[in-house]
Amino acid sequence: MADIITQKTITKAFSDQNKGISRDITDGRVAGLELRVRPRSVRWSMRTALHGKRTRYDLGPAVEGSDDVGGLSVDGARSLANQVATMCRKGHNPATFLSALASGVSMETQLRVEAARPKVSWSWEKAKLEFLADVKRARRPDTHRDYKGKLQAAELDLFAGRFVNTITRNEMAAAIAAVHRRQKEVMAEGMVRVIRRMWNWLAEAARQDQTSVAEGVMTGLKAPDRTRKEKGEPTKVPQPATKLAPDDPAAWIGDAPPAIEIGRVLAVARLGCLPPRIGLGLELLIGTAQRRRTIVGINSENFHDQSDGEVLWSIPPYFRKSGTARGERCHAVPCVGFAATAAKRLEQLANADDTNWLFPAGTSSRTDVGHAESGLFNDWLAAIPGVTWSPHDVRYAFATYGERDLGFKPGEAGVILDHLEGTEPDNVTSQFYSSDPQMRRKREMSYAWTAWCVRWTKEAIKRDKSLRDAEPMYRAIRNERYKFKKKKAA
Repeated sequence: MADIITQKTITKAFSDQNKGISRDITDGRVAGLELRVRPRSVRWSMRTALHGKRTRYDLGPAVEGSDDVGGLSVDGARSLANQVATMCRKGHNPATFLSALASGVSMETQLRVEAARPKVSWSWEKAKLEFLADVKRARRPDTHRDYKGKLQAAELDLFAGRFVNTITRNEMAAAIAAVHRRQKEVMAEGMVRVIRRMWNWLAEAARQDQTSVAEGVMTGLKAPDRTRKEKGEPTKVPQPATKLAPDDPAAWIGDAPPAIEIGRVLAVARLGCLPPRIGLGLELLIGTAQRRRTIVGINSENFHDQSDGEVLWSIPPYFRKSGTARGERCHAVPCVGFAATAAKRLEQLANADDTNWLFPAGTSSRTDVGHAESGLFNDWLAAIPGVTWSPHDVRYAFATYGERDLGFKPGEAGVILDHLEGTEPDNVTSQFYSSDPQMRRKREMSYAWTAWCVRWTKEAIKRDKSLRDAEPMYRAIRNERYKFKKKKAA
């Protein structure tokens, strides 16, 4: 048990100081109060907890006697120690209070000085670097790429060299409004989502002492409302995709691309004017209606040949949407018709070049995995003349035209689109494939869909004879894909 510090204790402490002795004397009356003896000083200190962390606060020099002149007596030190303990219990940092006492400056003046003093923080550049590194660690590559792109907008360059704790919500809102004004409205909305996530991350307890970013700084940040657009508005110029007559079964329906364009891409994929893997990949994309990321990430081990010529595709959780929440559950997709033929040919190509990836990463790939980037098919689709849809749109087509033309029940397309089910990987066998009632329905839907695609392929060729000649189509696609490089070289 600690002894109660008295005048005699202080006298002995000064004697020890003169002898060059160092020791700490704990007071038995006020918990945490200590008399610290050092060769150059005898001072009071108080150890207590602030926000759960034990901290030592220097109270000032000790003096002999009962007057607090030039330092603190025993009674003065105990009184001040109790004030410090009370402030800490209430969550207030006593450092400014003690500094004001030591300097003889009023508390109000001391607070103004503290507020004016620059606080430790991260620069805008460092904050982006650290945040994106954490996103890359914790999120999927596509998420990291999306966040990185949103933070590279030119309008954010005005924060270069700024400390993030000095950036206000209104300044950020002005930058996002500038993006909106250049007709990048979706981009502006995405930036709001990323910026708010970044500022919440900067304000987390694990790094708040380094960033000095307060919680909730970007709360309420929003992009301007989208510009009103109405289909059929007289002042709007029709887009190329809407040139088909509204009652033409090949016209756009909602987000589903024209049926004729689905057939057009399939015709081009079979024409022989595309690299073999690209053409076969587009056939597999259309025939299975799976996500682009899932397509490019196929490993030959995910395919299981069936006795009837079909292929069972077992999609691992990693390539499913929200895969981390899927546990070990795979998504089983039947490849039938032209999709099965494409799957087998792709598997042969993978075996021929000694790789398990059906779409291996190229030498210029920015990914650190063995398969190609998820955007592999986007540029090829964009280069095909008369095509206005992207890889994800084929999923809208499967659901929309499946209900309109193929007898799918509302929402039933989800069993193929990976919205409604998942199977354990050890159940992906031929027996499961042939006996599960849901799989039987999947096969029926897949056969109906691939037959529908073939019908529209024939219709596309009937309407456009250029789909029968590979050489002109090859030149048109090549010119479209490399026109930007040509402009740059010129």
